[in-house]
Amino acid sequence: MVGISRILKAGGRLLFDPKFQDIAADTLRASKKAKGFQNFHRQIGDAFIKAEKNTKDTSLLKSMKESLGSLFPDIQKKWKAASGFKGKLKAILEPLWQRMPLIGVLLSVLLEIPNIVSAFQDKGFLGGIAEIGKSTARLAGSTAGFIIGAGVFGPIGGLVGGFAGDWLVSKIVGKSHSEKKAEAEENVAETQQEYTDQIVNNPYAQYPTQTGYTTGTNYNYIQPTMTPQQLLAMQQMLYSGGFGSPMDQDFMAMTSGINRLNYLC
Repeated sequence: MVGISRILKAGGRLLFDPKFQDIAADTLRASKKAKGFQNFHRQIGDAFIKAEKNTKDTSLLKSMKESLGSLFPDIQKKWKAASGFKGKLKAILEPLWQRMPLIGVLLSVLLEIPNIVSAFQDKGFLGGIAEIGKSTARLAGSTAGFIIGAGVFGPIGGLVGGFAGDWLVSKIVGKSHSEKKAEAEENVAETQQEYTDQIVNNPYAQYPTQTGYTTGTNYNYIQPTMTPQQLLAMQQMLYSGGFGSPMDQDFMAMTSGINRLNYLC
């Protein structure tokens, strides 16, 4: 239980503690500069362990509040000290970049709320809890990838690492509930379109009755059981032995044009 609790706390630090994120990135950057990519997986582990040890006694909420609360004062201070267009732009982007992992996680949490609510409605309590775990895993993977990429390759590496981490974890935990639901609705729409196309191309074919769609139409057409050639052969057998050409005297045959098939065949 102690180990699980520590893992959960470390996960919370990873997602929401700017100090944890900065220490991990700085430690990995220094380690990679000194050792290169030798035992790189161990360097990553050591960087996160060091970050966890140095932040475990601090308040997570306090760290978040200080980081977000100091954003605009930090921008204002750097703006006054900067000169020129590049300097002013750097004064804005640098404080935002330092808090990018936290800002990204908070935005992702807001975007995941509709997905989680939908999972609770469609799958019940257990399904909703499972979706929370899946979303948390993807956020953790994205944040870890961002920190590793930023620590090794800089800002561009952080963005690439964030996308790579989310993609990798999504392959493990699977698609979100919203993605699966959208795919199911798309499949239903494609099936409806296929039935519509088939009916337009062959209105005499018999299709299963489809109900519950927005049109509320039942497509149930009667399919002919005999071809014109079979009907002609049956009538010839019925009228065999008669006088003249009974096919010419058959009203149905004359009106439908089947009697003419005898001359065409």
